Amino acid sequence: MLNDDDLNRYARQVIIPNFEEDGQENLLNTKCLIVGAGGLGCPVALYASAAGFGHIEIYDEDIIEISNLNRQIAHKNDHIGNNKAENLVQECLKINPNISIISRKNIFDETIDISNFDLIFDCSDNPETKYILNSLSHKFRKILISGSAVQMEGQLGVWKSGLNKDYPCYECIFPRTNEKAPITNCRDAGIIGPVTGLIGSMQVNEAIKEIALKDYQSTAGNLFLYDGLTLNLDKIKLKKNHQCPVCSN
Repeated sequence: MLNDDDLNRYARQVIIPNFEEDGQENLLNTKCLIVGAGGLGCPVALYASAAGFGHIEIYDEDIIEISNLNRQIAHKNDHIGNNKAENLVQECLKINPNISIISRKNIFDETIDISNFDLIFDCSDNPETKYILNSLSHKFRKILISGSAVQMEGQLGVWKSGLNKDYPCYECIFPRTNEKAPITNCRDAGIIGPVTGLIGSMQVNEAIKEIALKDYQSTAGNLFLYDGLTLNLDKIKLKKNHQCPVCSN
């Protein structure tokens, strides 16, 4: 049951039809994992904290560098040299001190136990981590909300193959390959800051709908492509790969 502080803090959310107090209670009881505390992880963590996701854990082993500051909006000039996950936790607590939020400075890999989480935010910037998150989310039947951004483009997907066998997983659409991957990270290809802010905000928007809204049709099974040059947002219906090594069994 929401207390008086909750009702005041989340007042603009609980008045929304299909959200209401039950939706807020669902958020407060949700345990979410955020992998990556950079361009996507910053807006995801800030908005998730503000919305009242009650239990948040953030993984990132990197330290803050000056080149991060054009897009990683929780990190400031005087934070350079600090661990990203630790710093992001402190910035989130300034927004909402009532949530439980912790940082992990180690590298996220396949040995990490995600079984206690309800929802996973993939804010990573390398393909291997995305494949690991996809595999673990499918195995443990978790909602995975994955974002990526490079230059002036971004993409977003909600993946629920572990919860519904008819949905594709990330590897259905982006299969592993032995071929050399094209440049897909901000360090090498560049990034416009607002693109990461937009995609990260959309990740939290989808999470709120998945957790808090009643009578909601999931966007899982679709991929959303954003073009910052034209402001186009394309929605692509995805098909399951029945030979996928992750979700076909």
